[in-house]
Amino acid sequence: MGDISIPKGATAKLGRVEGDLRVGQGARAESEGAIIEVTGRVICEGEAEFQGSLSCSEFSARGAWGSGGKIKILGDLKAAGEVRVENGQLSIDGSLDAASVNIDKALWVGGNARADDFDVGGVLEVRGNIMGRKVDVGGSFKVQGTADVDEVDVGGSVDIAGLVRCSQLDVGGMARIGGGEVSKDVDVGGKFESTKPLKFSKIDVGGLATLGEGGEGGDVDVGGKFESRADLSFNSLDVGGLASINGNGRGVEVDVGGLLRVSGSLTLEKDLDIGGRAYVGAELRLDSLEVGGSMEADQIVARKCIEVGGDLKTVKGAKGDSVELGHGSRTMGPIVARIVSVGHGGKVEDVYADKLELEHGSRAGNLYFREGEIEAGVHIEGEVLYTDRIESSPDVRFAKQPSRVNELPKPPL
Repeated sequence: MGDISIPKGATAKLGRVEGDLRVGQGARAESEGAIIEVTGRVICEGEAEFQGSLSCSEFSARGAWGSGGKIKILGDLKAAGEVRVENGQLSIDGSLDAASVNIDKALWVGGNARADDFDVGGVLEVRGNIMGRKVDVGGSFKVQGTADVDEVDVGGSVDIAGLVRCSQLDVGGMARIGGGEVSKDVDVGGKFESTKPLKFSKIDVGGLATLGEGGEGGDVDVGGKFESRADLSFNSLDVGGLASINGNGRGVEVDVGGLLRVSGSLTLEKDLDIGGRAYVGAELRLDSLEVGGSMEADQIVARKCIEVGGDLKTVKGAKGDSVELGHGSRTMGPIVARIVSVGHGGKVEDVYADKLELEHGSRAGNLYFREGEIEAGVHIEGEVLYTDRIESSPDVRFAKQPSRVNELPKPPL
């Protein structure tokens, strides 16, 4: 049997076609067995329906302009070459297996989908798993299973319930995935969420980003709010507004414009720079710390400097090479550093330092230092012990007169 044509609006029962199959507008092809097997091409001239699975060398359809023609396959579709639908939609109840897929409007697949390239103008929805090299969708892309696709480029929204394995995820609007790995970039214009642990190289999100079960990766750059609901390891964390980690954080550096909140410990190889406030539930270890507002942690250990514009609150204390507190700063917990500077009107508890400077109007608890300068109006509520020298204004109020000693008490950290 050679080429076969099904006339417009007609129904034909088919088994194996040795050649091409041409299907007219509104025609129907019914399978005589398990599958309609076409050795050549399948060409649909408008809306068509295939009752059963279909295999062919190529599949093409063209809807009439303005009709939004829909092609239905009530089974699987397997094409050795391209699947193309111009000005129309394709609905497959079963699975799709093709070399490439090009659909103008929408593609629905009830099972798994496999192709090298998927190019869909409007909607791509897969109820099973999807595998391929590239997915390019103009509107929305939804997968109920897993997605193993090298590059995903979607203009609107992405919703992948299962694990993702890809190198590039580029979405103009909203994206939600079920965890997995993105080896290069996650680039989302609006909102991004990973419901399971995510391994990543870079996350770049314009608005809100959420890692439901934490993750491991490289750089995080979020314009608005970032939240990791479990442990997170990273290279850099750069957030314009609020950043929170419900667990432990480990990385190289953090820069947050507003508020940083970490429920566990935070360990950084380099710096923490906060424009507003920062809270760390356990220990903070890093190279240097700069906070424009207030800082709170169980304990802070910095290899270099600690600079806090507002209040500094710790349970076990803060230690650094230098500690600089802003004007009017209120501090709880001991401070240990080579150099300690307290701005005017500031208040500190116990201080252990090589060099200490208290500006006018500040208050302090116990002071232990090698050399110190204490300006006018300072009130010292505890003891003052030093080894080398002290310079103090005559109106400084001491609860106990300063004492020069050979050895200072051992710092608590």
